[in-house]
Amino acid sequence: MLHGLLVFQLVAAPPPADLEKRLKELENEVQKLKLQSGEEPETAAAPSTGPVSPNLFNPTITGVGNGLFRYDSKPVYAGEDRIDRTFNVREFEVDLRAAVDPFADGVIILAFPSEVPGEFSTEVEEGYVTIKSLPIPIFDEPPLGLKLKVGRFRTDVGRVNRLHLHDLPQSIRPLVSDELWGDDGYIGNGISAQVFLPSFDEESAIELTAQVMAGGGVPVADGSPRVPAFVGNLRWFRTFAGAHNLDLAFVVHWGKTADALSSTTLGGDLLYKWKPLRRGEFKSFVVGGEVLAAFRGDARPWGWFAFAQGQLARTTYLGARYDDTATVADDQARRHAASVYLTWYTSEFLRFRLGYEHRFGDVTAEDGQNSLFAELNFIIGAHPTEPFWVNK
Repeated sequence: MLHGLLVFQLVAAPPPADLEKRLKELENEVQKLKLQSGEEPETAAAPSTGPVSPNLFNPTITGVGNGLFRYDSKPVYAGEDRIDRTFNVREFEVDLRAAVDPFADGVIILAFPSEVPGEFSTEVEEGYVTIKSLPIPIFDEPPLGLKLKVGRFRTDVGRVNRLHLHDLPQSIRPLVSDELWGDDGYIGNGISAQVFLPSFDEESAIELTAQVMAGGGVPVADGSPRVPAFVGNLRWFRTFAGAHNLDLAFVVHWGKTADALSSTTLGGDLLYKWKPLRRGEFKSFVVGGEVLAAFRGDARPWGWFAFAQGQLARTTYLGARYDDTATVADDQARRHAASVYLTWYTSEFLRFRLGYEHRFGDVTAEDGQNSLFAELNFIIGAHPTEPFWVNK
């Protein structure tokens, strides 16, 4: 019996080489976990090739799809193609996020947008690294919580501009954003620095963001990318009585036009949310808006929008928005839109939205236009943080 047991152990035991390889793999896993938790890894006796990233081969991956059916009373064009009375999968998006190392996080967002049904393009919507600290004396614990963002990203020229298509509170972007920043908002290459300033009390926070971007790329400042553009955003947030939240921001942007004229845009945005402590999952009310005024040579295009949204049930929201803006091409011509929408979440991964919009103003092609929207949004994989107005 004893002889048989010894034979079994000799046969079942892995060869020494395989056992040593497995031990090395386990040691690497332990080191990765220590890095991920912020704990200092043990120093190995053998020379090391460098620290191992905790998420070297497994970034958090999210896939998003957004489709829109629209029925319009007037022709609507994307370039030379009509898109009215069509269903279009407007965008697929792949979001990859991971810790680069203990000092920085990386984000890459690949987008596959479609303006005309069946025609997709490919672009890097965002791709940047956020540096939280560095192993140097001055930056090991940055003052005021300084964070640096380097790469391609959505600029801080307003709250709505930071949102991707699938995170918008309505099916389409506000008219003033469309006029000044373009159809998809202001996205550019550059560097961003963010700090927290001393606040008045424990219930509030003050955040300052300064960004230097490659110029051009937006209608209000369409100059050369070789001339830098600058963005500043001063934001104040405060909670009142635990159930009321107020978020205010002042925005400034400076760039050059194609005619080498200075273009300065000033603006402000507001977001108020009421969410009662006892019924916060089922009741909430949000009011938000933004105003932007551009000084572009002798032209003064400006505009604003405001929206309100109430939560009818745990998964259902009803809202309305009003838009008023001048055009960049003619600051005396104004565009207006009034819209209502109903949003229903089956879960945080699947959303349906119905909407109606009426446009009027000085642009003949859209004056008197009525549009019905039916939107579908789905998410697979990990789910990034929801926008402020969603209670999921």
